[in-house]
Amino acid sequence: MPSDVVHSGGSLARRASLAVRLPLDGPTARDALATVAASYAESPRPLSDLARHRDLRADMHMAGAQMDREFAQSLADVDSVFDDLERAVESLDLGCAALRTRINEALQCTAAAAEHAALLVDERRELAARRELAASFVDRFASPSRAATDADGDLMAELDAVAAQRLECQPLMAVAMQPAVRDLLSDVSDREDAAYSALLRWVLREIHTLARDSPEPSARLRLALDRLAPRAALFQSAIDEIVSVRRDSVARAFVSALVQGGPSGIPRPIEAHAGDPQRYVGDMLAWIHQACASERDLLDSLLPSANPATATTLALALDGVSRPLEIRVDQTIAEIRSPAVLHRIARLLDFYRGLFATVVVSQDEFESALSSTVSGMCETTDSRLRSALDMLTDTVVNDLESTLSPTLEPPPSLAALLSVISDILRLQTDDPTTSAAAIINDVVILLLERILAAAHDVATIATASAGTESSPLRDYEQSILELNILSAIVEATVSFDYLDEWRVRCINHETQLVETLAGQLVGILKEKSHLPFNQIFQDELPKVLESFNELLKTASDLDVARLVVRLQSQPLARTASLQAIEMFVNQYEDLYHTILQSLSEDDSMVHNLLLAPETVSTLL
Repeated sequence: MPSDVVHSGGSLARRASLAVRLPLDGPTARDALATVAASYAESPRPLSDLARHRDLRADMHMAGAQMDREFAQSLADVDSVFDDLERAVESLDLGCAALRTRINEALQCTAAAAEHAALLVDERRELAARRELAASFVDRFASPSRAATDADGDLMAELDAVAAQRLECQPLMAVAMQPAVRDLLSDVSDREDAAYSALLRWVLREIHTLARDSPEPSARLRLALDRLAPRAALFQSAIDEIVSVRRDSVARAFVSALVQGGPSGIPRPIEAHAGDPQRYVGDMLAWIHQACASERDLLDSLLPSANPATATTLALALDGVSRPLEIRVDQTIAEIRSPAVLHRIARLLDFYRGLFATVVVSQDEFESALSSTVSGMCETTDSRLRSALDMLTDTVVNDLESTLSPTLEPPPSLAALLSVISDILRLQTDDPTTSAAAIINDVVILLLERILAAAHDVATIATASAGTESSPLRDYEQSILELNILSAIVEATVSFDYLDEWRVRCINHETQLVETLAGQLVGILKEKSHLPFNQIFQDELPKVLESFNELLKTASDLDVARLVVRLQSQPLARTASLQAIEMFVNQYEDLYHTILQSLSEDDSMVHNLLLAPETVSTLL
C-alpha cells in the first residue's frame, strides 16, 4: 500500500491495512468500509473508535473463516473427480500393455514375410528407375544418325544436340561404370567433330560468294562463324579464306577504279586525272579510305562482336592495294618538279597516314602493309621535297657566287625560291600539323639561314677581291647587298605569324646591318669631306674648310641618299641615311669646337669659313 494513503488514513487505517492486507484506496476496500461505516452509523449507541475497530476485525475474521470452509468443500469435490480419472487411466494403461504384447507376438510371426516383401518392393522400384533411365538415355544420347545437309539447318541442330549431350554426360563421370561413360563421351566427341568439319566446309563455300563487289553476307554465315569461333584452328581457316577472297576482290576493284571508273564511266577513271598530281594521289587515297570503311562494315557483319581478329583481318584484306598505290604514287612524285606541289602531296600522304593508323589497327606485332606503304611514300615525298628545296637553294648560292648585280639586287633565283617557300608557308597556315611544322623548322628556316650566310660570305669575299673587272665591292656595298637579301626574305615571310620568333631575329640582324651601314657611310663622308678629324693643320685649315663648303653647296659627293639608292627598302635607306648624317654631324660638332678653341682672334678667315653644326646638318 502506498505510504501517502496509509498516513492520510491515520492509526485506524494503518491497522485495518495490516489486518486485511488490502489497499484502502481500492474500490473493493472502499465499498467494504462504506458498508461497515453505514452499519455502525445505524447503531443506537455510538461506539468509540477502538470498539469499532475490534468489531470490524472480528467481522472480517468471521468472513475469512466462512470463505475457507467453502473453499475446502470445493476441493473435496475436485479430489473425488481426480480419483475417478486416475482409476480410468490405470485401466487404460493395462489395456495398452496387453495390446502391445499381442502386437509384438504378431510382428515376430510376420517379420520374415515383411522383409521379403520390402525387398520385392525395392527391387520393383529399382527396375522402374532403370527403365526410366534407359529411356532417358535413349532420348538424350542415342540420337538417330542425320543425313546432315548444308541447307536445311541440320548442322546447327546437330551441334546444339551434341552440346546438350556433352553437358548431360558431366554428372555421369561420378558413377562407377567409367568405361561406359568414356565410350559415350567419345561417341559424342566424334559426332561433334564431324559436325564442325561439315560446318567449316559449308562456311568456306559461302565465303567464296563474298568475292563480288559490295557483298551481302547471309545471317546464317555469321551464325556459322559464331559457332566456329571456339574452335581456334577451324575459325582461323575461315578467317584466312575471308582474307584471301577480300584481298583479291579489293585489289581488283581498286585497279578497276583506276582504269575503268564506275558503271557507264561515272565516276570517271582515277587515272583520267593523272595530269593533276595532287588530285590524282588524293583520289586514290580517298578510294582506299572508303574501301576501309566498307571492309570494316563487312567484317563487323560477319565476325562476332569485339573479336580481336577483325582488325587483323581488315589490315590483311587491304594489303592488295598497297603495291598498285605505291607504284603510281612513286611515278607521280618522280615527275614533279615544283616543291609546292610536292609539299601538298606530302601533307596529303601524312594526313592519310594518320587516318589509316587509326582505321587499320592490327592487334598483332606487325604493321599493316597499307600503313607501312603510306608511311614510306610520305617519307619519300618529304625527302624529294627537301632535295628540291636544296637544289633551289644551291642555285641561289651559285648565282650569288658567280654574278653580282651592279644594282646589288638579289638574284632572280632567290625570288623564285621565296615564292616557293611562301606557297609552302601558306599551306602550313591551312595545315598546322606537327609534321608540316617540322618541314618549316627543319627545312625552310635552315634554307633561309643558309642563304643569309652565303650572302654574307659572298659579300665579304667580293669586298676583299674584285667584284667586277673594273672596281672592287666596297664595304658599304657589302652591307647593302646583305640588307637587300635580308629584306626580301623578311618581306616574303611577314604574313606568317608562326615565324615571328625567327623574323624577330632577322629584324635584329637587319638593325645591326643598318647600324653597320651607317658607320660605313660616315667613313665615306669623312673621307670625301677631307676635314681634319684626326689632326688639325692650321696652315691648310682655310683651304680644307673652303673645299668642304663647296662640297656642301654642290651636294654631290656628300649626298648620302645617292650612296644608299641601291638599297631596295626605302625605310631602311632613310634610316641608314639619317643615322649616318647624325653620326657625321656629331663628329663634325666635336671638330667644330676643337677648331674654335685652337683659333686666335686674328683668324677671321677661318671664322668665316667654319660653318656651324646646325648649318652642316641642314645642308646634308
